[in-house]
Amino acid sequence: MKKIKLFLIALVAMCGFSACEKDCEHNFIEVDYTKALVGTWTCLQNGYAEALVISADGSAVSTGVEDGEYWEGVKGNIKTINNKMTMTFEDGDNWEGRFEMLSGKAFTIFEEDGESLTYNYCANDLADEIVGMWVCNDSKGETVNDMLIQTFNANGITSLTGLLPIGDNNEYVLNDEAEYKVVGDLMFLVAPADKVGGDKPKYIAERLIYTPKAIASGDIMTFLFYMPVGDKDVESRSSYLRIRQSLDLAGKAYDYNNTYVSNVKGLDEDMTMMGYTFNIGKME
Repeated sequence: MKKIKLFLIALVAMCGFSACEKDCEHNFIEVDYTKALVGTWTCLQNGYAEALVISADGSAVSTGVEDGEYWEGVKGNIKTINNKMTMTFEDGDNWEGRFEMLSGKAFTIFEEDGESLTYNYCANDLADEIVGMWVCNDSKGETVNDMLIQTFNANGITSLTGLLPIGDNNEYVLNDEAEYKVVGDLMFLVAPADKVGGDKPKYIAERLIYTPKAIASGDIMTFLFYMPVGDKDVESRSSYLRIRQSLDLAGKAYDYNNTYVSNVKGLDEDMTMMGYTFNIGKME
């Protein structure tokens, strides 16, 4: 009887092992995360910025800037199986490697050298929200009590008046124009060559953080960017207040009977205008 019991136990064990061996011969289940990536994803890091617009079929459009080199509307395809991502683009700038995803929030791709790029999901496109006139009085530079008035037009042209920090220097501009493009919450701005002291324009990327009705005065748009300070780039922010009403003063004539001085450091010298002599540096 004891031998029979042992035989039956061995037989059951063999059958169980055989069943497991047969059942375990299935292929590893592949999980396709492509549909989870549908939407606009943006990455802003020191020296690199990119906006990816991904469709349900895995097709993608890339706009970005790396070390000053700009590309726009480059078409490609993205495939994600398990923790592996493959990117192929028409300009030949392809990538394949490991990625990790926080569903609906962000995903990170990892380079072989250990470097990584993190893309955040962008629920709203701010291309329409940025159109209008904005004023900034927390300068991107270290100068205080100066401001920059910036108007973003729907045609992709922005005009600037006021203090314009460029690198380690500050420059005052009047109605200077530049090209810009917004994809998701990233803005790509073209700084003209003559403004950056080079022989070609410089492309700058900034992340936009839009807060409607942030304060009693109105909407706030915060610009997050990397600014050169000395021999390195540091993360910096500037906040702009939307101007509710702008004045169309071009081509009109004026008759002044009062002078108002605001946010200026005047020259300490006498000036004459319309028969009146005054000194801005001594005005209260």
